[in-house]
Amino acid sequence: MLLKIPRMFDPWGGFSIIGFGDIILPGLLLVFSLRYDWLANRKLRGGYFIWAMSAYGLGLLTTYVALNMMDGHGQPALLYIVPFTLGTFTILGHWRGELKHLWTRGEPEGPCIHVQLQSQSSQ
Repeated sequence: MLLKIPRMFDPWGGFSIIGFGDIILPGLLLVFSLRYDWLANRKLRGGYFIWAMSAYGLGLLTTYVALNMMDGHGQPALLYIVPFTLGTFTILGHWRGELKHLWTRGEPEGPCIHVQLQSQSSQ
């Protein structure tokens, strides 16, 4: 399935096409970052989600710039989106010292407050 986006300033009324894979695959990383932030009890600005979402937007913008520079010839959007999103996520995780937990466990290092609340309510 594809999404057709009308081109701006195109006298012939053409369309740019983006596939669902260009939305769903990076979306999985965005959902993972939101889940990690939620489990770590992070605010929106202190987490990974807002950075990954911004990187996705910049990757899409770069895709459309490349599309216009190549005179409308198709460009693989993931070629630009993946380095922006995964690169930002990896660099930020390394900078915060959490890359090992992000890559191996996918959960914060400390005990999760939500799991503690769930285990206390079951007793």
